[in-house]
Order: sequence, then structure tokens, then C-alpha cells
Amino acid sequence: MVTKKPPTGAYRGAGGPESAFCMERTVDLVAQELGLDPVEVRRKNFISSSDFPYLTPTGLTYDSGDYDTVFDRTLEMADYSGWREKARESKNGNGPLIGVGVATVIKMSGGSGESRNEEAWLKIEPDGRITALTGISPHGQGSATAFAQIVADQLGVTPADVQVLHGDTAVVPSGGGTGATRATVVGGSALYLVAEKAHHKLVSIAAHQLGCAEVDVVLEEGQAFSSHDPGRTVAFWELAAAAYSEEQLPPGVTAGLDFSGSFTLGQPYQSPHSFSTHVVAVQVSRENGVVEILNYTAIHDCGRILNPMLVEGQVHGGIAQGIGQALWEGMAYSPDGQPLTASLMDYAMPSAKGLPELNLDTHETPSPMNPLGIKGIGELPTVAAPAAVANAVMDALSGFGVRHIDTPLTPEKVWNAMQGRIG
Repeated sequence: MVTKKPPTGAYRGAGGPESAFCMERTVDLVAQELGLDPVEVRRKNFISSSDFPYLTPTGLTYDSGDYDTVFDRTLEMADYSGWREKARESKNGNGPLIGVGVATVIKMSGGSGESRNEEAWLKIEPDGRITALTGISPHGQGSATAFAQIVADQLGVTPADVQVLHGDTAVVPSGGGTGATRATVVGGSALYLVAEKAHHKLVSIAAHQLGCAEVDVVLEEGQAFSSHDPGRTVAFWELAAAAYSEEQLPPGVTAGLDFSGSFTLGQPYQSPHSFSTHVVAVQVSRENGVVEILNYTAIHDCGRILNPMLVEGQVHGGIAQGIGQALWEGMAYSPDGQPLTASLMDYAMPSAKGLPELNLDTHETPSPMNPLGIKGIGELPTVAAPAAVANAVMDALSGFGVRHIDTPLTPEKVWNAMQGRIG
């Protein structure tokens, strides 16, 4: 058979949104069959925080988590009970229907196979210039900013003092690139370990210059000093210059500040696992099936947070994509296979105008599987959002006996479901 329909591929989440959709819809249907609140069914099935690390029946190990705390905080922030009451009341009148949806999901980060390893390089010039090289390829998610922070924190300078180079095979020997929520988990950890080597060498040189023990040396605000005599300092550039002068080095320390190293996640089935809870309230028009999001609340646990602004940006983008998958995005074809949504003039991408205000927060349970204690955040919001929105719409339509509608939940599909034509 010849078809003009193109193949599909990973967008964000790589199958996570689809598998979570099936599981989260199933949980809601279980609750419906048993006459239970969907919240209670989820709560009964959470892994206790005292059971981490948790070995699953499939052999995966979940590293850490505090699911109950994240869940309860999200329900409170969203006023879940209040929206649940409004949903019940809406079914008795003739006005718009209100529905409430919940999704609780995890997302593994770090990749598999060779992608679980990443190399990094760091060079400090005699004049103090710092260059960090990574095989990760940032393209908008802000990884280079996070990497500069990691290096700067180790060396006692500002992120602006660190130049991060990536994506150029002329200067970066190798790298696994971006994907599988691995950038900071694997690439950032590699840079951290390399910067740690630089830190130790600079501390050794500073102790020699200051005449104090290495344990007393502090690298901070572009200078080194002894914690016992903070008034006497050595500038960072002076340390860098001394590192290239054999006369100024302590015994046994070689000249130069050129470092390299790598980081590899542990066994194939051991990866950091992020967790999130999304709660969504929607309004569905009885007249035309249009869905409007009234409230969107979510809390994400991605381990130790390096840059709150970058995390928030990832969450905003991920939720936008997830809402798009749930309500608008879909390829349409004519009966003879002609694409009807072949450009962004016809394909319904989410826009800021059509998205709700997001009520967000974070929770931190550090991961023991990397030196930074971090877990991935790039894909996690996209895994939860489609299921949370769909659960809310299905809740609004529950009085019509509708159990399922394929996404996107367009007004036409929703209206037909209310007329008993699908679902």
C-alpha cells in the first residue's frame, strides 16, 4: 500500500506522554468503576519515601522521591476539593461543564547505552581566562548557562567569567549531544568532576602562596584567601599565572591548568527519576464542545535545582507542548491522502494567547546517582500535561457516559461525544 502519510518520531518525552496517558486514564477509569476519587487511587499506589531506592519488578531502580508530599502540596495549591465541588454542581445545570483532572508521573533521565557517558574539558589560561568544553549541544534550553554556573561555583568566579564551547568538532573532540534529558544529568556532572580537579589544583597553589593549609583555602569572588586570615588575598588571575610558573608551584605539582574527564551513569537500569503532579480544571461548552482551561497547577521534583529560571522555562515549554497534544495538535488528511495541516497556518500549535496562567512550584529530593544530585526536567512536564488535561475533559463529560476520546480533543470530537456519537 502506498501512503503519503509521513513517519512519526520523538518530539519531547519520547513515548513518555503516550504511556503516561494510557496509565493515567486507566487509573481514572478504575476510580470510576470503584466509585472512588481518582486522588485516592493514586495515593494508594505511591512508593513510600522510606522505600527508596526502589527496585521495580522490571529491574529499574528509582533513585529517590517524596511523592506524597508533592501530591498533597499540588492538591492544596490547586484547591482540588473546591474544583471537585464546582464540577459536581456544573453537571446539575444547563451551563458549561466543569471537569478536574490529575496526573502523577515519573520520567527517567540520562539516556541509555553510550548516551549514559559524557566527556568534558576545562582549560584556564595564564591570564585567568576560563574555557569549558562539552559534548552536549544546547539549542535554547539554557544548558550552557547551567554549565557556566557549575564551573564558576567550583572555581570561585562568576558564570560570566566562564566561556562554554559546544557543538564544534574543531574544538570539542567528542560528545553525545542533547536528548533523553541527559544534558545536565550527564554532561553537567562531567563538567563538575573536571572543575573539581581544577579546584583542587588551584587550592594547592593558593595554600602555597598564602602559607596556609589547603583545608583553610577559600575560592570566592575571584580570589583566594585563608579562612583564618580573609584580609590577605590572591587574585584568581594570579593563581592562574602561578600555575604556569614552576618557581611558584608547590613541590610535586606540575605546571599548567588543562583538565579533562568524564562521567558515566551507573548500571543500565539505574537512572535519576523525576516526579510531578499536575492538576487541571477545565470548562467544556455544552453548545459547541470548546474546552477552556480554568486552572493549571503543577509541582515538579527534579532533584537539586541549579537554576530556578531555567527550570521554570522548561516547565512552561513542556506544559505548552502537552496542552497542544491534548487539545489541538494533529495531522489531518483528505480522503485521498492530501495533508490538510501542512503548515503552521493550518496546524494548531499552542500560543501564549491560548494558554492559561500556570500555578507552579518545585520540590527537591536530590538524586544519589550523580555528584550534583540532579534529575532531568526537560521532558517531565510534557509527560504529565496531556493526561492531566484529558482526564479533566473526560471528567467533565462523565455524565454523558463518555469513557474515551482520541486526542486532540477538538470541539468537534467533544461535541459529538456529548451527542453520543463517539466515546
